[in-house]
Amino acid sequence: MITTRFAPSPTWYVHIWSLRTVLYNYLFAKKNKGKFMLRIEDTDRTRYVEWSIDNMISVLNTFWLTPDEGPNNPWDKGPYMQSERLDIYQKYINILLEKDLAYYCFCSSERLDELRKEQEELKLPTKYDQACRYLTKEEVEEKLKAGHPYTIRLKVPKNENVVFEDMVKWKIEINTKDVDDQVLIKSDSFPTYHFAVVVDDHLMWVTHVIRWDEWVPSTPKHILLYRAFWWDVPVYSHLPLLLWIDKKKLSKRTGDVACEVYLEKWYLIEAILNYIALLGWNPKTTEEIFSMEELIEKFDLEQIHKAGAVFDVEKLNWFNSKYIVSSNIETLYTKLCDYLAKYDKDFYENIFSKFDEVYNKKILKELQTRLNYFAEFKDLTKFFYTENIACREDLFINPKMKIEDISVVKKALNLTIEILKNNSDFSSIDEMKNKFIEEIQKNEMKNWQVLWPARVALTGEEFSPWALEMIYILWNKKASLRIEKILNLLK
Repeated sequence: MITTRFAPSPTWYVHIWSLRTVLYNYLFAKKNKGKFMLRIEDTDRTRYVEWSIDNMISVLNTFWLTPDEGPNNPWDKGPYMQSERLDIYQKYINILLEKDLAYYCFCSSERLDELRKEQEELKLPTKYDQACRYLTKEEVEEKLKAGHPYTIRLKVPKNENVVFEDMVKWKIEINTKDVDDQVLIKSDSFPTYHFAVVVDDHLMWVTHVIRWDEWVPSTPKHILLYRAFWWDVPVYSHLPLLLWIDKKKLSKRTGDVACEVYLEKWYLIEAILNYIALLGWNPKTTEEIFSMEELIEKFDLEQIHKAGAVFDVEKLNWFNSKYIVSSNIETLYTKLCDYLAKYDKDFYENIFSKFDEVYNKKILKELQTRLNYFAEFKDLTKFFYTENIACREDLFINPKMKIEDISVVKKALNLTIEILKNNSDFSSIDEMKNKFIEEIQKNEMKNWQVLWPARVALTGEEFSPWALEMIYILWNKKASLRIEKILNLLK
């Protein structure tokens, strides 16, 4: 059975690039009727952040990428936390030592720092100089008995070509002269990533490793370990990096990269997944909007680009707006309530929920074609949830619409009040539009001479829904009261 995995280190929030890696692992496993696994690689205790594990599990569940097995739903391949598998790593490091495929290194961190500094000054590759590789058995035993701190390194074969097929990058060949004698067990007895990842992937039956492009140089190290144990090597796929619009690498130093940021801005889950799925993968179709089921059906690792993919927030906005526009208003309203309750509790409890559901839905329906993401909702709707409308007189004046002085504004607002008071609440915007046009023509005015001042009086804003949309949502009585209040201020 095909098995993929996401194996993060619990050091921070889940990044957008990690989410794409998770998504590709998930899509590939589901496409091939296989399993997707979560494993926590927490052996680097200097960078360990305890809350990060809960965050990872929460993010995967939130984005509908729940692993088939992992810490929260264990099967028979656990434990799924590397810190709980130390006895397993000890067993396998002993095998390498017995086969003379690994060796003890007693070099101090100070010596290694000095070695690295010298190599950098000479512009040489920074590698271990193998000073301990040729210690005799007696010398090693003597140092161990004396209690010297040590690490254990892989004895990399001399001048061999490591060749592997990559589903994204095709054939890759690296000579072992460019491969360091990597540390397998650190001085704190914890395994390094390179050792633990190979042991775990083998014991957990991982068949396909889908990970970042930056891991290509490490792959020969891993393949050498597979060879040392006579284990089958998994199929590798190295994904292109994600870049900002300015082609700089995505990082938390250069912009918002945590998935939580995009959740707190109230992007829809399906829009984020759809967008990041296409960052580096070309489904060879002109379509861009795909459901999760369609992504699973169409996904193909061999269609992934080799070059970096650009993460463009404006493009994400476009995807999100498309999902908002196409959503059923009932479904969209439920999602809006969920987001508000979670990410803007004060607004939700003290303002939004105080208003009638029908009223709130009418507002959402009006904004459905204008919203890029839900975080814009509060700012775009403030004039719907307050009666304290303040208008600058200069906003009313608009020469292009034949409004050159306040007298025209007053006439327009008085006509609007008259129309609203002489009609019960309109059943549709079309009905309202027809009545307004009829009355405006009778008064020998232009449509925008009336509708522009009415809109400004109702919202106090330069940009907002138009007057008829505002009236339809507020209803005639409430709209009349607002306009009267502004008209009195102008008098």
